[in-house]
Amino acid sequence: MIPARLVRWLGWVGFAGLLAIWFAIRVIGDRVWWTVPLLFGPRWLLGGAWLLMLPWMATDFRRAVMPAAVGLVVVVFPIMGATLGWHRARNGTGLPFRVYELNADGAAGYRHFDLITAQLTAMRPDLVIVAECGPELKSAFRSVAGYQLQVAHVDLCLLSRGPILEWSERDPMEFWKAYGAGAIVRAVVQGPAGPLRIGLVHLATPRSALQMYFDLSEIPKQGPLTRANIAEREAESLAARQWIFSGDSMPTVVAGDFNLPIESAIFRRHWGDLRDAFSRAGIGTGYTKHTSHWGVRIDHILTTSEIGAHRAFVGSDVGSDHLPLIADLVLPAQRTSTAR
Repeated sequence: MIPARLVRWLGWVGFAGLLAIWFAIRVIGDRVWWTVPLLFGPRWLLGGAWLLMLPWMATDFRRAVMPAAVGLVVVVFPIMGATLGWHRARNGTGLPFRVYELNADGAAGYRHFDLITAQLTAMRPDLVIVAECGPELKSAFRSVAGYQLQVAHVDLCLLSRGPILEWSERDPMEFWKAYGAGAIVRAVVQGPAGPLRIGLVHLATPRSALQMYFDLSEIPKQGPLTRANIAEREAESLAARQWIFSGDSMPTVVAGDFNLPIESAIFRRHWGDLRDAFSRAGIGTGYTKHTSHWGVRIDHILTTSEIGAHRAFVGSDVGSDHLPLIADLVLPAQRTSTAR
């Protein structure tokens, strides 16, 4: 039989481990190179430290229940990233505007185009933003009735029920030379009460760095590669933020595949002042990118402060390696910028 003192000690070790993981993800994530697999890896596995508290609860429930309850909250919310939608806007306080975002996984999007169009028909979004919108998918979207379509050379597509007033693509060559993505577009569409600025992004992935972590013996050598990847993702977010928000001030929606979870220091530095629709109005973890064993929320719909979110949710599978993200936004009823 395990001594009670050892059981209690293991319980406190598990609790301290959860707090350490919380700190690594929420405070130094994407600041220190070894935190990258914690941000993008299987967080349910990290939450396994809570299991060390179970023997303590079994032997001394009265003393263990409070630390165990706090530890479980830490697992579900700060570590797993679950939200409860407590900051949702009340419906009827402004003009409803539904946004649909999807990374279509290139050619896979064309192969499953019927699933995408069926979902669009059912959900009737006002704005559709698609990353990895390959040539075949761009052509197929021309058959979708009720939308004005604009396509970018960097495989981004925008479908809008209102007229697209402006369209400007940032040259991605500097990021392609560094093996990044750099798909950044700024547009202006006619919204219900005036012009609405739209940012479309597909930013650099950490995949090349993360793949090296599967060989545990190689992890100590991954510092230079991972730091270079962090620098690339930092540069692309900085460029995207500056490019999209240049020009006149107006209500803005930025959506796409950021390849950044909300806990990332890069995300907080360049996008943290915007409202994340799922963080404010979604329920659950909102994972949009799934592997065979875990998921992560790296697709986002962000807005400036005058735009609220009444509801946000992840849609059903449409054949991509990402799930669609849908947000029911609430736009200001009054025109807030000069008509173009």
